[in-house]
Amino acid sequence: MTETNLPETAHPADRDVSSDKSSEAARAAKEEAAEAPVVEPKAANLPSEAAKVAKEGEERRPGPDLHLIRAGATVIAVLGLLALLHFAASVFITIFSSMLLAFALEPVVHFLCERTRLRRHHASAVVVFLFVAMLYGLFYATYLRAESFLAEIPAITEKIRSAPIVTSLTNRAEELNRVFAEAGRRITPPAAASARTKTAPPVAVRAEGETFTGTLLQGLGSLGGVLFALGFIPFLVYFILADREPLTRRTRELFPEEHRATVGEILLDIEQMMRKFLLGNAVIALLLSAATVLVFLLVGLPYPVVLGILSGTLSIVPYLGLPLALLPGVVVGLVSFESGEPFLALVASVTVFHLVAANYLTPKLVGGGVRLNATPSTVALLFFGWLWGGMGLVLGIPILAVLKCIFDNVPSTRRIGMFLGE
Repeated sequence: MTETNLPETAHPADRDVSSDKSSEAARAAKEEAAEAPVVEPKAANLPSEAAKVAKEGEERRPGPDLHLIRAGATVIAVLGLLALLHFAASVFITIFSSMLLAFALEPVVHFLCERTRLRRHHASAVVVFLFVAMLYGLFYATYLRAESFLAEIPAITEKIRSAPIVTSLTNRAEELNRVFAEAGRRITPPAAASARTKTAPPVAVRAEGETFTGTLLQGLGSLGGVLFALGFIPFLVYFILADREPLTRRTRELFPEEHRATVGEILLDIEQMMRKFLLGNAVIALLLSAATVLVFLLVGLPYPVVLGILSGTLSIVPYLGLPLALLPGVVVGLVSFESGEPFLALVASVTVFHLVAANYLTPKLVGGGVRLNATPSTVALLFFGWLWGGMGLVLGIPILAVLKCIFDNVPSTRRIGMFLGE
């Protein structure tokens, strides 16, 4: 009988030991897997690296230059403003003139409100009415004095043209023009014969703006436009004076809360500066006119009242006052005086009056209210004189002074204000 080899049955204790060993091995393997660093496949890293490279490329790519865009927008805004000032000249001249008159009349309105029981609206109406009546009376009296002078302007012009000194200067100017034209023809090569036949002769056209009246009223249009603007000025002056506090408050409320204090300081500086400038220049013009009329009477100049008031008023024009003040007396004196002594006395008197006013009266009465440099002031007179004619000479310095007040109170433009100042 053969013996069959049967597997021996494991002991239960041996099975428990083997299971404990396998569980400990599995637990150790899990702990090693947890502690080991996770290594991602290279394929998974490719998208993140590509995104990083693309992001770096976008950061390196130069964006739009904001400073250049801001500078271009500023240039376009300035050009647009200049075009608006040119095409709407009558509107801006009327507004600026009304504002200047309102600044000048504000102390009178304040005095009436303090000394009487009148409300501000009533006091403003009284002051504007009295001012318009005074201007009308002054213009009417001046017109009566100047009526005969205006009638003799053609005769005076003919005398000036036929005066020996004017004739001599004209002949010399024509001789110089002929010499320069001959030199130009010698330097410039002759043109072709066909071009000569095709070239049309020059036609001299005298524009309307070349006349004295057209230059003086440039920007205001025709006589109807001037009267229309003059009719609006009293109403604008009244509204500005009557609504002074509401206008100031609403102007400040146009700006954010953090800028309202600065806007209030700017408005206060503008008001004080313009009041001092206008009232001081008015007193100086009155004194110069009275002194000039007296001198013109003593030297025997024709129409002394009209020419004296004109000379004294033109003398207060900044930096151009002396030649403008000498112009009326010199032009009429050339054809009126037979000797040179009265003419020299006239020129010397007007010059002395202007120097006294510029070096003594203006610092005392106007003071440092306008603190403007000579070069920017002259440029402003040239620019606004070209833009608006005679009214530009009147409004150029006040507009530049207002701009300086704004630049001085804004931190970003304070350097421009320092450049415009003395």
